[in-house]
Amino acid sequence: MYERHEQLLSQCMEKIKKTKVLVAGLGGLGSTVLNLLARTGFEHLYAVDHKIVDEPDLNRQILYDHGDLGRRKVDAAVEKIKKINPQCSLTTFEKPLQEVDFPEIDIAVDCLDNFKSRFVLDAFCQRKQIPLVHGGVCEFRGQIATIIPGQTHSLRDLYHGVKEQTSFQVFPGAVVLIACLQVTEVVKLTCGSDHLNGKILQVNLKEYSMEIF
Repeated sequence: MYERHEQLLSQCMEKIKKTKVLVAGLGGLGSTVLNLLARTGFEHLYAVDHKIVDEPDLNRQILYDHGDLGRRKVDAAVEKIKKINPQCSLTTFEKPLQEVDFPEIDIAVDCLDNFKSRFVLDAFCQRKQIPLVHGGVCEFRGQIATIIPGQTHSLRDLYHGVKEQTSFQVFPGAVVLIACLQVTEVVKLTCGSDHLNGKILQVNLKEYSMEIF
């Protein structure tokens, strides 16, 4: 099922198939990231989320539909990913991030919706020397950053003193765009290509602006 892009990634498709990626959070970002990772060829995936699918989720959480309302997100995700890519193994953890006994992974993707949980994931990645691809979205805006332990600032350093967002209005297109950029960073990390490496990429769809800090 990879024939439409395997020539583009020919030198690292085997590495992609073997790389173990953790997706933290299966909301808007996480459900899109997980979907795209499976379609790209990542066959060893892990996901953490302890919530259920609610109707307001459906505007941006593209892995789910009305038939999934009331279901655990991890259960729906396993079912959907298996249908998308039968070769993909998805291991899930239905508990708060702070309670997860993390497996051995190669890359973590931050698709969480609060900085308290993000800093827990950041601390784990710093301790285990695992690259972390951060993403966040609010209204028409979003940002991503790639954290490399020992080479860049930690996520906590980058966002020291940050306040939690108060607006939970989210434009669906912004979520999909940021998730696509996160997956691109995961591919670049896996293939050894140039990536953000500690910089923050900010996108504003309302103004069609994109800046790297």
